[in-house]
Order: sequence, then C-alpha cells, then structure tokens
Amino acid sequence: MCDPFIALFLGIIQGLTEFLPISSSGHLVLFQGFFKGKWMGDILFDVSVHMGTTLAIIVFFFKDIINLIRGVLPNSYNRDQVHIIICLLITTLVTGTMGVLFRDAFEAMFSNPTLVACMLLITGCLTFFTDRFNINLNKDSKITPANAVMIGLFQGFAIIPGISRSGSTIFAGVAGGLDRSLAAKYSFLAAIPAVLGAAALEWSNEAASLNMLHIVGAASAFIIGLISLRFLVWTLKRRKFFVFSIYCWIIGSIYLIY
Repeated sequence: MCDPFIALFLGIIQGLTEFLPISSSGHLVLFQGFFKGKWMGDILFDVSVHMGTTLAIIVFFFKDIINLIRGVLPNSYNRDQVHIIICLLITTLVTGTMGVLFRDAFEAMFSNPTLVACMLLITGCLTFFTDRFNINLNKDSKITPANAVMIGLFQGFAIIPGISRSGSTIFAGVAGGLDRSLAAKYSFLAAIPAVLGAAALEWSNEAASLNMLHIVGAASAFIIGLISLRFLVWTLKRRKFFVFSIYCWIIGSIYLIY
C-alpha cells in the first residue's frame, strides 16, 4: 500500500474513532505499528488528523460556538454563556498543565502498542459504566467549576494512547451528575482548545516537516469525523455505550494475546 493510501486510511480511522469512545490515538498507534517504518510514532501526523476532527467539531457545533462568542460581547452579554467559557478555560488549563508537565512521557507512549492495548481495556471500563451512572439525570444540570476540573483531568489522562478522550471526558461529566447530552457537548467543545494547543506546540517545532500526507490524513479525518460525531450523539441518547466497551475489551485482548 503506497503512502497516500496509508495516510487516507489512517485519516479514516481517526475520523471513525475520535468521537466514538474507543480511542483514536490508540487505533492510530496500533495501525502505525502494523505499517511500521516512518508511520510509527509520527506525532505530527497524529496532530494533523486530530486537527481534521477538531474542524468537524467546529462545523457540527457551529451555532453553539457562535452563541458562546456572542455571550461575551457587551451588546449581547449572557451570564450562562460566560459561565461555560470560564469552565472551558478551567478545563483547558488543567489539561494543558498536564500536557506540558508530562509531555515527554506521553509522547514515549505512542511507540508502545502493548501499553495501548492495556489502556483500551481501561477505556472499555469507562464506557461500560457511563451507561450506569445517574439513572435519574437532571435535565437542567449545569457545568460547575468542579465538573470542569474533573473533565480537564480526564482529558489530560486521555493524552495516553488507548484512553479515549471522548469516552473518558463524557464519563467524567456523567459521573459528576451532568445530563449525557450536555456532557457530550461540553466534551467536544473542550476538545477544541486542547487539540489546537497541542497542534500549535507540535507544529512550532516541526512545521517544516508538514507534507501532503498530513493534509490527506486531516481531510479524510474531517469528513468521516462529521459522520461518526452524529452517530455518537445517537448512541448517547439511546444508552448504547456498552457496545463500545465490548469492542475495546475485544480489540485490547486480541492484541495482547497476539
């Protein structure tokens, strides 16, 4: 398989797995390990395809993002929107601090497929219990600073390949008493500054290495990401998260046995 098709394939894998709670970075590491060579541990490619799925979030939640921006303007000030932005800043600060402090350790994990398989087993546990927390959720629940800190911590740990960012942050939100739809929306909004920050940090060091393969991967991740994002929202409403836990347990176990 030639490089452009590998980049396209890995971008599709990213788009399919970024929003589904099965860890996109974990799948990228496993498939990069399969293709070996320059694909193994290519952090810049990982960041590029994550940028593609981040663009999908921006498109999918465009109205919500515009409302947040309008909420801080003097002529359309909205206390609830400002509160959400403050919480997003808290989440981003917590995640960013973890990313900076443990950057080298996290990046080293991207070359360890066995660790990824073990982390997939943990992701399976998180998604399994997401369906079982707070059966009588309060539909009027709001994000609190405590929720923001907890989600930021889980998002920071999700830098570890094999730990699903969407799965772990939605778990943190639901475990903290949030409605599933709100937890999912906040999770995706919180991903925007986190991924943009990681991209800026990585590209500032390796911008000269950016090539057409990274662009192909990012574009395919964007298109497929829009589709999988809609599917995730559907599964959340119907409490079908346990399906993803079974998948993670199977994939992680098969890799460890293999």
